[in-house]
Amino acid sequence: MKSHSLIRRATIAVLGIELACAIGLASTAIWHEREARLHALDATLGGRADSLIGAVQDAEDPQDNVKIDPDEFSPPASDEYAVYNPDGRVVGTSNGNLALVALKSRDGIQNIHSDGQEFRVLQRRGMRIIDRFETGGVGLRRPVIVVYAVRSDHVWHEVIEATRFYVFLSLGSVALSAVLLIFLARRLLRPLHELASAASSIQPAVLQFNPPLSAMRTKELRPLAEALAQTTVRLRNAFDAEKRFISDAAHELKTAVAVVHSTIQVLGMKTRSEDEYRGGLEQILDDHQRVEDLVSRMLTLARFDEEGAAFDGQIDLGEETVRSLKGLTTYAESRGISLRVEDCSPALNIRMTAEALETLVSNLVINAVQHSPRGSEVLVSVRGEGQNVVLEVMDSGEGISEQNLSHVFERFFREDSSRSRETGGAGLGLSICKSIVERAGGAIEIRSKKGTGTLARAQFDRA
Repeated sequence: MKSHSLIRRATIAVLGIELACAIGLASTAIWHEREARLHALDATLGGRADSLIGAVQDAEDPQDNVKIDPDEFSPPASDEYAVYNPDGRVVGTSNGNLALVALKSRDGIQNIHSDGQEFRVLQRRGMRIIDRFETGGVGLRRPVIVVYAVRSDHVWHEVIEATRFYVFLSLGSVALSAVLLIFLARRLLRPLHELASAASSIQPAVLQFNPPLSAMRTKELRPLAEALAQTTVRLRNAFDAEKRFISDAAHELKTAVAVVHSTIQVLGMKTRSEDEYRGGLEQILDDHQRVEDLVSRMLTLARFDEEGAAFDGQIDLGEETVRSLKGLTTYAESRGISLRVEDCSPALNIRMTAEALETLVSNLVINAVQHSPRGSEVLVSVRGEGQNVVLEVMDSGEGISEQNLSHVFERFFREDSSRSRETGGAGLGLSICKSIVERAGGAIEIRSKKGTGTLARAQFDRA
């Protein structure tokens, strides 16, 4: 997979923005300088046109109204001009290109390209008042049209000369910014490299992460550093729980096997009657059954833990609960317990499989039956609560002490370990229930007080 550098991307992005700004600044400076110089050129052009109008004199020839007095007007040799009467007849012109200063259709300023040269051309209408002796000093009004052209190709050269400093300064600032950006980016990303180095040093045997001080002082990196530290703690707790599970499982298996082994040893220590041998073999079978139940529960818990992902299918919680309880009625009656079902409303769908629900209900009910006195009742109910569906199993047993209530979902936990042989429990039932409920996106809790019975409550979202 091709890698990408954040420093390079950020540098290119910032430099691109700076370069765009520099180009914009240089373009603005060039445009402003050009406009200023064209404005100055237009002012010069207007002044020379006014001077040309001032040089218009009364003509000696009766056929001509006016003429241009060369003594009154001396333009630069590169300028071109012409003066027209209102009827379009030429009054006077320079010795250059007459086509360049030909009468245009409208007055104003225009740019004209001629013979490889650029000209700025002004056409203006004027009024020349000429004093004549015959009028007694009143003056004669002579309207004229002046077309005046000056060279403008020097403007761009002057603009470039004037703005060259700003262009080079902008490019220099971009180059300097590139160097500073690379330096600063590496310096600013140093806490990230230190954080990555600290994270890479985490070892399975230790599972401890101490975020570097530089990362904790960086506002943007602190959440990541804290998340890594919390994740490491959770992993360490998970590994510790796994180690405890393995250790407890080994201890439980060793104890169960030892019970079977001791029963066989006692049975073979002396010659016994047929009935005694038959009774011993039955005890061995019972002990062996407990070993099988323990292994089965461990495998069930491991399977639900390994699958992990949420259930895909949907089931009717009330309908499937009633079906699962049918196989438990005989077991409850054999222990003198009455199993009663109420509020199993239909059409309460949740995300779970029938197999998982059967395991959940069996563990909760069997756990309730095992801890209930003979002649008592275990109540099972399923009902809807708004957007939730609730499964409850209530017994009237001895209850759970407050100090042990927070440990009931721990694996291999038993409040009274002496009851394990009598009930066959290994402390895995509620752990399996918790794994199933959480995989279904729900929550499970145990409410109990010593001497008042126990309520197991599992809550799910409607599917």
